Amino acid sequence: MDGIVGIYALNDPELVSKAFFATGACQHRGKASTGLAVASRRGIHIHKHLGRIAEVIDYEIIRTFEHLEPVAAIGNIGYTKRRIPEKINVEPIEIHPKKGSRLNVVLTMDGYLLKEDDIRAELEPDYRFQTNNKTEIVGALLHKYLSEDGIRFEAGRRLVERMEGRATFALTALVHDGKEAYLLALNDDKAFEPFCYAVIDGAFVVCSESCSHRRLGGTGIREYDGAEMTICSSNGIETKRLMESEMMPDIFQAIYFGNVASMFRGKEIFQIRRELGLELTRHYPSSCADAVIPNPESGWGVSVGIAEGLKKNLYPALIKLPQAVRTFQEGVRKARSQEVGLKFGAVDSLLKGKNIAMGDDSIVRGTVSEGGSVWVAYNAGAKYLEFWVSYGTMFFPSFKEWHRGIECLQELAVQRAFEGDNPYDKSVDKINMAVARLIGVDEVRYNVIERVRKVTGDGSFQALNASYPIAEAFWPDWLKKEVEMYHYCRGT
Repeated sequence: MDGIVGIYALNDPELVSKAFFATGACQHRGKASTGLAVASRRGIHIHKHLGRIAEVIDYEIIRTFEHLEPVAAIGNIGYTKRRIPEKINVEPIEIHPKKGSRLNVVLTMDGYLLKEDDIRAELEPDYRFQTNNKTEIVGALLHKYLSEDGIRFEAGRRLVERMEGRATFALTALVHDGKEAYLLALNDDKAFEPFCYAVIDGAFVVCSESCSHRRLGGTGIREYDGAEMTICSSNGIETKRLMESEMMPDIFQAIYFGNVASMFRGKEIFQIRRELGLELTRHYPSSCADAVIPNPESGWGVSVGIAEGLKKNLYPALIKLPQAVRTFQEGVRKARSQEVGLKFGAVDSLLKGKNIAMGDDSIVRGTVSEGGSVWVAYNAGAKYLEFWVSYGTMFFPSFKEWHRGIECLQELAVQRAFEGDNPYDKSVDKINMAVARLIGVDEVRYNVIERVRKVTGDGSFQALNASYPIAEAFWPDWLKKEVEMYHYCRGT
């Protein structure tokens, strides 16, 4: 879930600074690495390393890049794709054809490609692959199509068609043809990954999230539809939709991952989360809670809605500590549990002897119970804890986790709560009780998919009902069996 940026502006002395600030605004999307590439009339230059943006890009780098008089730039904030991040896989990535080419292509991508071995084998006679990053494979395909079709929309259409059903992506690319620098932006046909653009003080700015545009003072932000492409050159900026298909935006991006100030399919993410809280109180109208508290930070929005719906006071009784790390990106459950224990402190005077409704965005693996916020709340003296969840029961793993095998299914909280059984034929009340026992709270109150959809609109609810953006031909066998059982138990 990288954060990516692209900027194109002729004769803009602040272009590199704008790329820095726009990329930095996406820091919440990744902590592993940072990269920035600029394109001028003389070529493309890259600076990247492991670490957050403030650790990788300093004033000297910005000034050096500005002296190159660039017309375009792309940036990347890297999500932890591997247990051990490696510098060689940091984006943006330059594509290396084996034979001479008039095109130099450097790109960054947010997304995921499945079972790429056949594509890699097809391209290996013509390209030198230097990373283990799937972005390089997509970039080599893009280079191939641009070389054959020119820097035109037809090359983008071919890439979208080739990736259809086996990948999701939003990408920005710098292209240099020996004379001129171009900026390209393109996404998959389902618009699964968030992607938006705006023109700010004459600069075209494309980003993963609209918070980047707001960081630059921009308004009038537009989200990309599926299979939409922008080509920026000295001849102007043109955006075109390359093919029509049903869009499936990733709803979980709004539930959990996005910045609360960003827009998601035309709606502010904070308001989405607030409305999910209100919907929860309509589904569960009674509560014994004396007060509502959020599970920071992504629990704030839903907790506002819960407090509003229950007409209870909302208190910041859990404090996210300065040494906190993003445990969702930690792959080992024991390590996640230990790190969760470092995240929070509690305000005892707000919790001691109280019945508490705690709001959170979701329960994925259930590690909130393993030395985390639940333990902190009880340790501070909370008498009774209702755990309200803005998202529904997460039966299935993200397709980006399939490479880990069936473990990524078995570690989910709902699956662990019914070990030796299956959760698919259980009512939400039974699931609530089982997961409450698992994570060590008095009550769990999951949202239901109908109420989530009412707030977010339609899209991919892959974890709730296996509505994956990936064709079944690319599903692992163990998942096919689970989804078949799910539909059988639910009569769908």
